[in-house]
Amino acid sequence: MEAIQNILANLIPLLMLLGVLLGAYLILLWAASVLWTYRDIRQRSEDVSVQVLAVGIVLLLPFAGIPLHLILRPPQTLAEKYERSLEEEYLRNDIEDKFVCPECQRPIEPDFILCPHCTTALRRRCEVCSRVVDLTWTTCPYCGDTGTPAARQATTAVGAVYPARRGE
Repeated sequence: MEAIQNILANLIPLLMLLGVLLGAYLILLWAASVLWTYRDIRQRSEDVSVQVLAVGIVLLLPFAGIPLHLILRPPQTLAEKYERSLEEEYLRNDIEDKFVCPECQRPIEPDFILCPHCTTALRRRCEVCSRVVDLTWTTCPYCGDTGTPAARQATTAVGAVYPARRGE
């Protein structure tokens, strides 16, 4: 019996030390959760009242405040929102500005022959039918002219047989 009392007498200070260490650990864990919440909400909101509310919940409700904060916090950080808005703006500009000058990258109309900003040649007029054709095309899709004299004679002969309609 005396041996059990000695063991209990020696065990009580160890249990008290363990309790103090566990309490200190829980207090440090609670303080770390408050600090984490503060850093997290500052990355997610610029609204001071939302920041105070989030930190207050975690401060006043130890260990129950963190799940509440995780449920109520904004889903994206401010940096993610900014990156997403930049990406949306880039995609919007990409869709809206289909025609840009290959030289100066400024917006142009699809039927421009020269860039009005840098005067780069964008298209050319066909010498036979005077329609605008792309610089990369070797043959005019409207009249078949390839730029050679033989092709011009053939095109002129076809034009005499099938005269162009007015308004084309």
